[in-house]
Amino acid sequence: MFKKTLLALAVTAFAGAASAAPGVTVTSAVVALEGNAITSVGNSKVQDTDGSSVVIEASTAYIVNDLIYLTVSGATFDVTDTPAIVVTTVGTGDANFIDFADANTARFRVSTADWATGDTLTVSGFTLKTAGATKDTVIKFASKAVSVNPLIGDYDKATAKTAFTFAPQLVQTITPLNGEVSTAKGRAEFTSSANQDVLTVAYTNAHTAVDNLDITKITQVVKGNFSYVMDYDLAANGGDADGVLDAAELATAFTTTLGAAANGADNVVYTLNTAMTELTATHNVVGDVTTTQGVDASIAIELNNVGYSAGGSVIKAPQTFTIDTTVSNGTVSYVLPQQSAGAFTLDGSTDDIELMPFGSEYAQSITVANTGSVEGAITVTLKANGSTYTKTLDAVATANTVTNISLEVAAFAAASGVTGNAHVNVVVNAPAGNIGVKGVYYHKASADRVLTH
Repeated sequence: MFKKTLLALAVTAFAGAASAAPGVTVTSAVVALEGNAITSVGNSKVQDTDGSSVVIEASTAYIVNDLIYLTVSGATFDVTDTPAIVVTTVGTGDANFIDFADANTARFRVSTADWATGDTLTVSGFTLKTAGATKDTVIKFASKAVSVNPLIGDYDKATAKTAFTFAPQLVQTITPLNGEVSTAKGRAEFTSSANQDVLTVAYTNAHTAVDNLDITKITQVVKGNFSYVMDYDLAANGGDADGVLDAAELATAFTTTLGAAANGADNVVYTLNTAMTELTATHNVVGDVTTTQGVDASIAIELNNVGYSAGGSVIKAPQTFTIDTTVSNGTVSYVLPQQSAGAFTLDGSTDDIELMPFGSEYAQSITVANTGSVEGAITVTLKANGSTYTKTLDAVATANTVTNISLEVAAFAAASGVTGNAHVNVVVNAPAGNIGVKGVYYHKASADRVLTH
């Protein structure tokens, strides 16, 4: 009976807790994910000065020696930094910091006198560790009071409030390359917008975020096969014919259209590696990057070709492209996740015979079946011993017919000096769904026949 009486008295004493909602007040801030992880910028930490202090408001009376727990989720306290507190009460009530119960919990004790409803504890001077944060990380604070009376236990529990969220500072939206290479034009240009395909990168820059970088340069590396742009070194196309693409020739092969200027128009400089597989677009940010977002709204990387009528080289297709991005403030930098930059496709079908042996010991059977009504030119590419040979055959893929190209391909291989195993690519300028390619070789000595495609 005595215990029941104590419990009843305890419940009565704290019945006022339902009269007002307990509260944690904090001003939320956005943290730049990349900058926060850089040692010299955010060092994987945030402080109250990055957002705001945390205010805990009592919704009922707090009793001397009761504890106040401030818990954090989504991060941990740096327990080497003692938080500062300011207590505002209607009476003489106070509080003091006791300790960190664990890496997620700071504890304070009510001292001097009881608190009244509406009294507050403001916590500042804390540091939170954010190592491993992602774009989905949310840091929240919650509070509760813990009575010295074990019959009461926890009370005045406050709903967690968001203090920090994380987001990439620079977000890129890609409008990808989608050029369709024309087999009818020698694979030297596109079927639409013949002499150009465009890769557009639109930027969203969270320049007001905590730990943001004042961006001065964005380096875009587009990976693919750009060998066809060597045409711009030829004298006929305005080049100096020295076998090397210089800055002026690159500036013709690759051009730029920038979006709306943030604070002065930016500029872009292109370089291409000697293998012609990595196009680097260095986007130099112009303007007062310390007070505005600086970065222009978008960059359109324009891939040009001289075209079929100018004797342009073959544009490799099909092929896919990727883009790697590095963001810098001139001192430190970070890398964005690789993105797809699109693809070049062919306007016809393409088939690969992975292995076809040539030479006096072998005979070949290569046929092209066309079940549609559209006739198409046939282009064959042989790859052997590190060399590539391409020819548009005299034979065409006649509609509703099987065309035997064996003898013409064998003669092309012999004329190219190809003996032994070769990779054979067959491109037909006709709807891919109607084309079928078969490859068989015959070993004369053993009379073996092998289907290779």
